[in-house]
Amino acid sequence: MLKHLAFRYQAIFLVILAVLTFAAPAAAEQLIDPQELEVWADAYYGRAVAEKRTPGITVSVVQDGEVIFAKGYGYADYVNRTPVDPETSGFIIGSITKTFIATAIAQLVDRGAIASLDDPVNKYLKRIQLPGARGAQATIRHLLSHRGGFEDRNFGIHQKGDGVEIPLKPAEMTRVIPELVMEPGGYSAYSNWGFTLLGFMIEDVTGERLDDYLRKNIWNPLGMAHTGMLYGNRPENLSMSYQFEADGTPVPEPLLDADYPPHPGIGPMGGIVSTASDMARYMNAHILEGEDGGYPLVSKKMFAELHTERFRNSLYGVGFGLAFMTAKLNGVQSIEHGGGAPGFQSMMVMIPEKRIGFFASTMQGGLVPWANTGATAKDDVAKDAFSGYELRQSFVEKFLESTDHFESGRKSDLKKLVGTYWALRRPFTTVEMLAEAFHPASVLSVKLTNDGKGLLMSGMGPYTEIGNGVFVSPAGKTVWKDRYAIDMFLPPYISFNLDQDGNATALSAGVTDQFWVRVSPIFNPRTMLLGLMIFGALTLTGALLFVWPQKKRLSNPGNYLGLLAALAVIAIPAAMTLGFGERDDLINQMLVGEKGRLWIMVIAANAMIILAFLLVFHTVKEWRQPKGGAATGWASIGRKAHMSLVAVSSLALLVAFNFFNLLGVHIPG
Repeated sequence: MLKHLAFRYQAIFLVILAVLTFAAPAAAEQLIDPQELEVWADAYYGRAVAEKRTPGITVSVVQDGEVIFAKGYGYADYVNRTPVDPETSGFIIGSITKTFIATAIAQLVDRGAIASLDDPVNKYLKRIQLPGARGAQATIRHLLSHRGGFEDRNFGIHQKGDGVEIPLKPAEMTRVIPELVMEPGGYSAYSNWGFTLLGFMIEDVTGERLDDYLRKNIWNPLGMAHTGMLYGNRPENLSMSYQFEADGTPVPEPLLDADYPPHPGIGPMGGIVSTASDMARYMNAHILEGEDGGYPLVSKKMFAELHTERFRNSLYGVGFGLAFMTAKLNGVQSIEHGGGAPGFQSMMVMIPEKRIGFFASTMQGGLVPWANTGATAKDDVAKDAFSGYELRQSFVEKFLESTDHFESGRKSDLKKLVGTYWALRRPFTTVEMLAEAFHPASVLSVKLTNDGKGLLMSGMGPYTEIGNGVFVSPAGKTVWKDRYAIDMFLPPYISFNLDQDGNATALSAGVTDQFWVRVSPIFNPRTMLLGLMIFGALTLTGALLFVWPQKKRLSNPGNYLGLLAALAVIAIPAAMTLGFGERDDLINQMLVGEKGRLWIMVIAANAMIILAFLLVFHTVKEWRQPKGGAATGWASIGRKAHMSLVAVSSLALLVAFNFFNLLGVHIPG
């Protein structure tokens, strides 16, 4: 009898053991050896700090629910020699903040406060409404996947003085949210302000300040005790970012100065300040989805909504979940996000199926822009700071396997791909458009190679087709220009979007948050900048109309019109470049919302409308004078031809001015 009972209990025990074995989550594949990781990190990040490429870096790696590595390098405050502590040193994580906004919205769906992600965002906005038909169509899902249709703007993301009241009043919200310039639901055009609007929506739905909601519902439950937000207040543990003079002298990041607090709008788009250890807790919450018995951020259904790729602009490049970007690593989907903020670059990469997560944030060091790079730096100061993409690739290429593989397929008519492509993430309606002319990657030019068998992208390549519009570089992998810096102008792949006739309509090339659409070879920033330079130079010669042999030199209105046109031309580059301190430039002025120099450019451009037409009128008048007008003999023909050239050039300038939104009043904010 006892033997029978013992056998029965043994059988029951084995059944229970089998059930527990199958029910328990399987241990993850151990892809990363912690000791190897530390040796690599000490060498790689340690050297970057030694060369002042950064004043400080913080890193954490999780694997199978455990923090296998968390370490700081360099200084949280270089001047005071405060070491980076992965537990307490706060780094601005930039756009990784967007994943917190998406997580908070998923929580509100779980709780019934938001009925559906496919509801119009206007349904839940109380302080403002998105205007027009496009505003009515834009859904929460559109905004979470960067498909709301907003233009891109950076004007006024920092403030001067005491800042504005939080939560924002409707008038201030209306001022900072840019226009919807594309139909919602189209291509993903990375949108900071779309997520700012979602942050404001969370406040409208919950009745709480955004940072208070995140603290109560995400940070505190996960034990993220050293995480805060640049949202009215400056977290006390915020590290200080420095660049360096050629002799090693540290120079603080100007936009971290207390006199230039970030606008509250930067909070939801990229204002979270966190630590490597806190971010390890956050990564595990997303990777394990509560299966470890920890705090379940959201339901399984909403985790799937956040993490699953729903859209991609092209075959190559990242996909889009909700806030999270997706790629393929080690044969399965990763969920990722990078982040940039003044003085900081960050990257977070997770592979939930492999139960692995990596977070790194670095302060941006390197040489200050005004340093004499030809001089020998006393302390061997590296010229370039880290980029977020380099943070990702250095780790991925060492410890993981990128599995972006493309099958051969239908070959394209290469001539139909040749052309000019302009980044979709850009200003559309304000004078900020002028910055596009000086952005090295805003416009890409695609041409045939000499043998006609491949493509050159802005002179780089040759790229050869794998198939279906996907092209591979000669290396077929990331090219490192030196031991740190990636050649961002030579990505491993470029991918064209093709219409039914095989014509290219857009392309994706390397940079995850950029997508280029086909544009006119003339009406694009690069050609228009060339036009400004050529026709501006010709218009400048209007000041020389006084030099021609002529009667009544000082009383001829044509001479003064030419001089005024020349002064109007000079005013624009002068406003862009002159009178700045060594730590200031037009971009910084725009970031803090300074409009003075923009007004100079706009007034000069609008004055050119009057001057150009007066020049045309006076030129015609002089040609119609039978006796040479102001001059006689050969000087008469020469001066009239010169005035004609100035008049035509000033008219041509109006085309370029209009392209860059300098005509009329299109000053942001």
